[in-house]
Amino acid sequence: MPLYYYQAIDAKAKKQKGVVEAQNEREAKHKLRDRGLMVSSLSTKVKVSSKENLKPEALLTFTMQLSQLINAGVPLYQSLLAIEEQCSKEPYHRILLSLCDQIKGGTSLSEAMKAYPQSFNRLYTSLIAAGEASGALGLVLERLRELLAKQMKLKKDVSTAMIYPAILAGFSLLVIGLLLGFVVPSIEGIFADRELNNFTQFVLNLSHIFRDWWMVYVPLFVGAAGYLFWQFKTEKGRVRIEKFLMRIPVVNTLMIQAAVARFSRTMASLQQGGLTLIEALRMSREVLNNRLIESEMVEAEQNIMDGSSLSVELKKSRYIPPMVPRMVAIGEDSGSTVAMLSSIADMYEESLDKTLSRVVALAQPIILIIMGGVIGLVMLAILLPLSDIASFTVT
Repeated sequence: MPLYYYQAIDAKAKKQKGVVEAQNEREAKHKLRDRGLMVSSLSTKVKVSSKENLKPEALLTFTMQLSQLINAGVPLYQSLLAIEEQCSKEPYHRILLSLCDQIKGGTSLSEAMKAYPQSFNRLYTSLIAAGEASGALGLVLERLRELLAKQMKLKKDVSTAMIYPAILAGFSLLVIGLLLGFVVPSIEGIFADRELNNFTQFVLNLSHIFRDWWMVYVPLFVGAAGYLFWQFKTEKGRVRIEKFLMRIPVVNTLMIQAAVARFSRTMASLQQGGLTLIEALRMSREVLNNRLIESEMVEAEQNIMDGSSLSVELKKSRYIPPMVPRMVAIGEDSGSTVAMLSSIADMYEESLDKTLSRVVALAQPIILIIMGGVIGLVMLAILLPLSDIASFTVT
């Protein structure tokens, strides 16, 4: 249904503005009159801008608040209305207002949310639908809150761990660039009448290339970065990049641990919410963020439909660690697959934290050693011609 932006005057002669969802303009005015508003202007807006979508942090807060209100016995419409009133200043307010209008009109919460896929993805709406069907919406919302919190923590841990090494590497490149681009050329005149050793001459030539040929290597670097970004956006390009990354030690470990943690956590949450194994597998593969493992899960889904088990299919994977199918098999035999998947997620989230900590701990001294080594070599190249040591250097 289209959304109508309105300006109106309430019973206290105060100006009000907002959005209302309706089939047509007449229905929109009727809804506003029912609220005791006198409409002064009404305009339509069909699409939702990206700024108006619920970001992950806002979605987590919304889910937590709705879960608390529903579990406290507050009716769904009243719960949504309370959250909507609290978030009247937020960019996503019009989405909450739309949910309120649709719920009031008799639409289910899951169907109302499907109108905003950028805010509520398929996994989210499917769990809500399962909660509505089983009459356990409050419990499902609580599980959704836990799932979103775990996903955010995992993403935050990865990004936070990479920030400091990235800043340090960027600073190192800046220092080396300043040395070659400004410091070395500024003192080159001292060596004008000297016969230089090969090492010093090499550093001076490197400085000339750095300064005189920037119009060649800068566009090449930008073009290469742009090409890689474009390749990552295409399906074939992303598969090629992921195949390359999966051959790099440590990097492939991080990728696999993150994928297994996301997959297991999502599978456990979906099956707890009442979805079948096939439905849960179909949605869980979307959170892998790894096309290689995702293609294996597509094949696994078909084989499970033909009578195979999840543990057997996971065992066929070239990338999933052997421990995972073994634990899933134990869960299948004991009837505790959901609990076992949650344990797998906990285990690999912890392993990912430890791996990230080790990578960061090793990256910092390695970057500092490289930067110190380059700076030391440049300084040595400058000092050699100014010392007696230069006389022992073969030219």
